[in-house]
Amino acid sequence: MSFQELPFLDVFEDATGGNIKTPRTEFLEEGAFPVVDQGQRLVAGFVNERSRVCRATPPVIVFGDHTRAIKYVDFEFAMGADGTKVLVPKVESDIKYLYYALKAIEIPAAGYSRHYKFLKETEIRLPPLAEQERIAGILDAADTLRVKRREALAELDTLLQATFLDMFGDPATNPMGWEERTLGELARNSFRNGLSPSTQGTIDGEVLTLSAITRGRFDFAARKRARFDKQPSPSQKLSTDTFLICRGNGNRQLVGIGVYPDRSSSRICFPDTMIGVAVRPDIIAPAYLQSVWCTSRVRTQIERGARTTNGIHKVNQGLLSSIVFPVPPADLQLHFTAVAESVGQQEACHRAHLAELDTLFASLQSRAFSGDL
Repeated sequence: MSFQELPFLDVFEDATGGNIKTPRTEFLEEGAFPVVDQGQRLVAGFVNERSRVCRATPPVIVFGDHTRAIKYVDFEFAMGADGTKVLVPKVESDIKYLYYALKAIEIPAAGYSRHYKFLKETEIRLPPLAEQERIAGILDAADTLRVKRREALAELDTLLQATFLDMFGDPATNPMGWEERTLGELARNSFRNGLSPSTQGTIDGEVLTLSAITRGRFDFAARKRARFDKQPSPSQKLSTDTFLICRGNGNRQLVGIGVYPDRSSSRICFPDTMIGVAVRPDIIAPAYLQSVWCTSRVRTQIERGARTTNGIHKVNQGLLSSIVFPVPPADLQLHFTAVAESVGQQEACHRAHLAELDTLFASLQSRAFSGDL
């Protein structure tokens, strides 16, 4: 089948200019018009003024210049500030096909630098319009299955949150009058910073990357080989008994996030970008601690106490030790643990299916843009 390979700039027009860009500080939780920025979520917030609506007629493609996020937007929206690019076709084409074509491009990661310069150097494969529509339809069907699986995972997360509030009440107001304790009072031993790898080290091992704990659940795959100057302490090794907390991050919403690992390993350490603490299991159940740690009561204390240096938000052992939250009776926590374990098993099943769907989609995408689909 015949096709064209056209330079990116012959296919797309940058329609970003001339639009009002809305900074995050002006986002509303609800409003007349959704805001699309360069973040990972499709909608980041809302505004009420029609004057802020992007002038480009939807559907359009939004590209995150810093984040490399690519979004298909088929509704009126306001542009987020800093790094939001709006792209529209310059040639006769199926825009959903172009969206998937851009998603298939491997754009080099350059940190928080600009990435549009890399996108402009690429070429877009353009088969006849009818073929574009066929390919877009196939990829849409496969992607819809992935979306439904993610929605099921989100519903399970909502279920667990609702169960927590039903059993314990909102920790922000503690309506059931549970005893309140600090994390330091609940610690079984001292807090522990992780171990920093060394390029000159002689001891081989592995170390978690920060993304192992900042995605809202533990990701065992987020680790890398490393060398250390000294033998890691047992308290710095990966353990299901150690609550791992993000020590510093450029995103204020991620600093202080904490999760329990789902497995232990004597070979894997947690890095110095994390702080670990083991709590007294006779007083606080891990499932309860992990859930209460995500609530506004704890997040507010963390974000107020975090220090910012060169754009990096940081927490220390002293601040974490002082975090206060309600501690319900042990029997209620154990009941919640049983619910959390059941939800966790269902989540594991959904995630396994999602991984299979991701593999299928990647195969279809590869075949689509190599001419084999």
